[in-house]
Amino acid sequence: MSGGRLPRVAVVTTAAPPSPSGQARVLAQIMAPQCTAPPIYLSDQLHAIEADGDRYGSHQPLTAPRFMLAQRYAAILPRQLNNYAGLGRTVLARAIEIARHLGRDPADVVLGCSGNPFDLPAANLAARWLRLPFVAYLFDDPVYQWEPGIYRSFARLWEPVWGRGAARVIVPNETAADDVRQRLPRADIRIVRNPVPKEVFANPGQPVDPAARNPEQPWRLLYTGSVYSAQASAFRNLVAALDSLGGRFQLDVHTAQSTADMATHGLVGPNVHHHDQVPQSVALELQRSADILFLPLAFDAPIPEVIRSSAPAKLGEYLAAGRPIVVHAPADSFVSEFFRRTGAGIVVDRSDPMMLADAVESIARDPELRAQLIAKARQVAPEFHVDKARATFWSAIGTIGEGQ
Repeated sequence: MSGGRLPRVAVVTTAAPPSPSGQARVLAQIMAPQCTAPPIYLSDQLHAIEADGDRYGSHQPLTAPRFMLAQRYAAILPRQLNNYAGLGRTVLARAIEIARHLGRDPADVVLGCSGNPFDLPAANLAARWLRLPFVAYLFDDPVYQWEPGIYRSFARLWEPVWGRGAARVIVPNETAADDVRQRLPRADIRIVRNPVPKEVFANPGQPVDPAARNPEQPWRLLYTGSVYSAQASAFRNLVAALDSLGGRFQLDVHTAQSTADMATHGLVGPNVHHHDQVPQSVALELQRSADILFLPLAFDAPIPEVIRSSAPAKLGEYLAAGRPIVVHAPADSFVSEFFRRTGAGIVVDRSDPMMLADAVESIARDPELRAQLIAKARQVAPEFHVDKARATFWSAIGTIGEGQ
């Protein structure tokens, strides 16, 4: 990676771009043509790639994982032993696959991403065999993103192994950095914010003109993205809050989840409108035209450690959109702490629908508050600009080996 040549990165991930997941969107923006030679994406989830999306780099399939060593003898072997051995076999088989791919199509760095319990150790093993630098990119906590059980135990077992082999560990925020540093005190941890495309900064949303607003028209809250257990209780609180406000506020949800999936999480009612997922460019336009943007995290999730350190990819997008933001998340989460510290949104950090109703009503009735929230959000949004994220990431990659 010297002499002005762009480095080439092999990315082991559950979400290769172009696909709608937040992890894939981040990778697509970091692995840009001006920053790197065409990357190699290695994944067992290539079926999720969008056929009409913009591609940069090549894609190599990995064999689906095996969750048992011997399905045929599952009734004979102890279950835990069968599971652990199956996951261990997947790590080894995946490492061999990665090494073979990179033996034919070389890279300069191996980047292992969180998302399952075997990609990080497999990427680390392959990098060792090929004598390449290994970098861990942790989009979520690699241990506590799993509920207590086999996956968490397996991930905890492997973390110190790949942690010792990582030249750098990339995380999206300070809370995640603190959590990982407690377990890997010698790791070289760098914070790279989940980036926001530069076009969002060029076209911010316009302030709501109260005089031009139809008083009969409800205020529109917006949420774009996946709906799952990590937000469920916050959504249920919002539904209760909207019901208490007599239809004066409505929620539009644009997601790939079905109506049945939304109902499972309590996200249904007369004030909730379900829309199909839209392309990212359209989602950004919707964010810029919403009355209020809603950013939820669950209060009763089975993996509270992940909620605490979570940094949704849409956080920076919301800040740059130029709209008022309501955050409904636990008090100890990075999201709540960030918005309390910056004043870039209203934070409701208790699981209380009435407090949430008061928050959205305060935004609707107070134009000065709306203007203040928007101004503070725009002030901190550049922290998430794609150019800054790229500079931080590639600076970390480019200095591998220095001072070691």
